[in-house]
Amino acid sequence: MASGSIGVPPAPAANGGFPEPPAGERVRLVRCSHPACGGETRIRLPERVPARVVRHVVCAGCGRAYDTDGAEDAGAAAPPGGRRPGWLRRPPGRVWRVIAIPIAAAAVIVTLLLVRGVTDDATTTGPVPPATPTGADEARVVSEPTYTLALPPGWRQVDPPASASFSAEASDGTGEATLWIERDPELGFGAFERRSLVRLRDLAGSAEVADRAPGPAAEQTVVRLTAGAPGEREYEVTLRAAGPYRYFLSTALEPDASPLAREGVTLIQGSFLPSRE
Repeated sequence: MASGSIGVPPAPAANGGFPEPPAGERVRLVRCSHPACGGETRIRLPERVPARVVRHVVCAGCGRAYDTDGAEDAGAAAPPGGRRPGWLRRPPGRVWRVIAIPIAAAAVIVTLLLVRGVTDDATTTGPVPPATPTGADEARVVSEPTYTLALPPGWRQVDPPASASFSAEASDGTGEATLWIERDPELGFGAFERRSLVRLRDLAGSAEVADRAPGPAAEQTVVRLTAGAPGEREYEVTLRAAGPYRYFLSTALEPDASPLAREGVTLIQGSFLPSRE
């Protein structure tokens, strides 16, 4: 820029600088006023992310970032429409559920990481206190060098069983999740899948591949296994790979599982992100 020229204000960021909630997600609308310019920014967040944790906003009026402690909850809002190509709005076949896992994971984790206040006092690398019934409406980020996932509202992180890396359970005891990570760079994904099927059969008495989304490399491949007949315990396992690591994320629901447990399993499976580092 030439000396003496007038600077151009930064362009306003969409949605206050936050990513749009995942397609179909129930949405909370948050309003933030910018005293410096008088503009108002409206932010769409996943419904379970409370307005009070919004601390940093990019103004929709002047485009400048600012800190705020005056975010106002404007209530529920319809999910934004027309923002995704037709093939994302109407995906072909049930395999979409598996393909969507990395997309949903990125959306959930990025949203939580951007909402300052959630990560500052809730990111954890060890067991956390049991969730309390009152105010337990926030997802928390569990971040480790080899994985990241969201701990659902109403769930608590517990000591994992031997050789497992992570374990959590719903506060009412009707849902649980456990993550095993194995470091074996010589284990191909096909062999990993076959071995995992045997492992799930030993655990649940049956197992099948529910969905498979093969990628050009093991790190882009996602496989989902299921087990359990009606009236029995339901198991779902997500198989992933990253670098030398192989991931076996298992969730289980009791036959009388509560909505809290079922929604928690969906969030854990959907927010899980492996990492090679």
